[in-house]
Amino acid sequence: MTSDLTDDVTLLHPVIDALRTRETDSDETNARRRLVEGERLELVRQVRALIGELLVDGGATLEQVAARLNMPARRLRERLGVAGVRFNDLVTDYRCRLAKELLLDTDERIDVIVERTGFSEPSTFYRAFKRWVGETPVEFRRKGRRDA
Repeated sequence: MTSDLTDDVTLLHPVIDALRTRETDSDETNARRRLVEGERLELVRQVRALIGELLVDGGATLEQVAARLNMPARRLRERLGVAGVRFNDLVTDYRCRLAKELLLDTDERIDVIVERTGFSEPSTFYRAFKRWVGETPVEFRRKGRRDA
């Protein structure tokens, strides 16, 4: 009987070793995934920061941001795609958030906000803002001040 148990335990060693190896492989794979995800988030964070810097100077293009990151524009576009975002969506999101912030938290004139958000024409800004928010910048500011 003892011999049978010893044989059973001996037969289980390869199975136990295989499970341990699979567990270690899984831990390494998960660690790699977390590292890659962290790198993707960091890239998106860097791109957002550069968009903010470049908009102050009049506009943020994929080529300008890529140059600041020392990579070709094509590679930046691909890496953003892998991260699940598009450059134009990042620019639009940044412009929208900045416009809302400036409208609610400052008394800046609309034409100044137009410039600061990287638009060349007030009419283009008005149309974009209405598309984003569902109301004009003036309505948004008035409503925001009334609700505050």
